[in-house]
Amino acid sequence: MSARSYRLAKTIIETVTMFKVGVFDSNDKKTLEWFDEIMRKQYGEDGLPRLNFLEKSVETLGEEEIATDDVCSLKLKVQRPHAEPFMKQKIEICKKQGIPAEVAMNTYREGWWVLVRAKRVGNDAEADAKVKEATKQRAEEMLANNPLLQALEQGSQKRLFEDEEENTLSCAWPFIVSKMQQKTGDVMVKFKAPAVPGKYQFLINVKSQEFLGADQEFALEAEVLDKEDVEREEDEDESDDEDDESDEDGDSDEEEEEEEEGEEE
Repeated sequence: MSARSYRLAKTIIETVTMFKVGVFDSNDKKTLEWFDEIMRKQYGEDGLPRLNFLEKSVETLGEEEIATDDVCSLKLKVQRPHAEPFMKQKIEICKKQGIPAEVAMNTYREGWWVLVRAKRVGNDAEADAKVKEATKQRAEEMLANNPLLQALEQGSQKRLFEDEEENTLSCAWPFIVSKMQQKTGDVMVKFKAPAVPGKYQFLINVKSQEFLGADQEFALEAEVLDKEDVEREEDEDESDDEDDESDEDGDSDEEEEEEEEGEEE
C-alpha cells in the first residue's frame, strides 16, 4: 500500500484501539455491546464516549469558491457529551485513592483521527478520463516502489487498485483532547483540493484511538472549479509592494532626466 492509503490508516488506528482496550476485533457486535456496558456502568447512561458535530463545512479560507490544488479546510465544531460524566468519575476515583484531582486532569489524553478522502460524482467523460489516468499513474508508481505489491498475482493487483480513488487519503489528521472537562471545541483540517475540477463528495471518517464504537463517518459535497478559470484578487500587501517599487523607479527616472538637462545647459 502507500502512506496515502485509507485502508492502511484505518487498520492502524483500529489496531491501536484494540491493543489499548484489550480485544481482538473492534467491529464485533458482542465486543461493542460489552464495551458500551462497561462505559455505562462506570460513567452512567450519558457516559458513552461519542462526538457530536454541531457544524461541519469544507472551504478555501478567504475565498468564495474551491479551486483545483487549493489548500482546503475542513471545519468542525465538536461537542463531547461524555465530558462531564468522565470528569465526575475521575474526581471520585482520585478522592478514594487520596490523589489530587489535578493529577488526573493534567495527564488525561483522548486521541482522535480525521481521515479525509475525495470522490468525484456526476457524469463527465473528460474529467473521468483524467481521474482514471491519474489513478493509473499513482498505482503504477506504488507498484514500482513496493516489492510486496510486485509479488502479488496480476488479478490481486487489479482488485487492489480498482477502488484506488476512493481508497486514497487526502489527509489523515490527529487531534488530542487534553482537557477532560472540555465540552466543545473547533477542529480545522487542512488538505489539498483535487487536481481535476468537478463535483466532489468529501468522505470524512472520524476515528477514536481510545474507545470502541465511537467512530463516525459522513460526507460533504462541494464543487471544485478549475483554477485556470477562477479570477482572484491579488494580495493587498503584494500589490502595495509593487506600487512602491514602481514609484521608486519613477523617482529615479525623473532624477536622471533632471541631471541630463543640467549637463546640457
